[in-house]
Amino acid sequence: MRLETIVLAIGMVSLVAGAAQQNRQSEPKFPLSLFAKATEDDYIGSESCAPCHGEQVKNFKYSGHASYSNNPKLAHGYQGCESCHGPGKFHLDEDNPENIAYSKITPKEINAACMRCHGETMSAGEWHSTAHAQGNVSCTSCHQIHPKPFGEAEKPDISGASNPTVVAKPAPKKLLKSEESKLCADCHKSEAAQFRLNSHHPVPEGRLECSDCHAVHPTNKSRKDMKSVKGACVSCHAEKAGPFVYEHDMGTIGDGCAECHRAHGSHNPELLKSFSRGLCAQCHTEKATTHYPGRTCWTAGCHVAMHGSNTDPNFLKR
Repeated sequence: MRLETIVLAIGMVSLVAGAAQQNRQSEPKFPLSLFAKATEDDYIGSESCAPCHGEQVKNFKYSGHASYSNNPKLAHGYQGCESCHGPGKFHLDEDNPENIAYSKITPKEINAACMRCHGETMSAGEWHSTAHAQGNVSCTSCHQIHPKPFGEAEKPDISGASNPTVVAKPAPKKLLKSEESKLCADCHKSEAAQFRLNSHHPVPEGRLECSDCHAVHPTNKSRKDMKSVKGACVSCHAEKAGPFVYEHDMGTIGDGCAECHRAHGSHNPELLKSFSRGLCAQCHTEKATTHYPGRTCWTAGCHVAMHGSNTDPNFLKR
């Protein structure tokens, strides 16, 4: 009997320990833990923030967040300053002040706080699979919570000396810290440098932005719907799309348009990877020594329909 009692006691202890461990695992981590443990009385309202954070409270009305979070019908945890920084009562606790200070927490914590409201943009799992997340980039690396009034936003550097992708624009959009091309160029310096080359996509001129081709917040659905390289290119270059009776294989296999063109910029005309016959000879090696029509295959007057033809399988002029 005594042995059975001991076994039963051990079993009960194991169950309790397992339940406690499961509860610890299910408890949200900081900063979501602040909202999870808060009651309605822990929210004191944005007006309580003004005495210490007057400038931030004043500028918040210029934020895209204001029109949403100032809605009094929302739950307290989604209103005003406390929707981003956590319950105000926790911040005023003398013994253990707690709040979400975005300049002091990790990128992972920043992103978790933002996704409380922006889950429709992308899920946490989708974000963690992106190159930005793996590169320790946070939402506030690109976006600002307290934007300055219109006209006082960061003035873009248009000198071109340090950043060739900057164009003067009236004000950042989507709560960006600066204009989109400058933000991208701050990290993607190699790609930005290619826009200095003679032939380039018109990002420096302000006629294109990086997000016209790249998905900044890719989701599982957008990845499934993602256009091929050719699909992205022909959204602007529709005359190259076809369908043609005789398709040029390079437009449909491999990297598509990128087999011949560089996406950001090139020393060669029309963003070509190589100049003269060398480009064609990379695939048509049998023609490299026996067939010499002129400087380039497509300017000699023969193969003029390089993207596809409806009349000739060799893309000849007819």
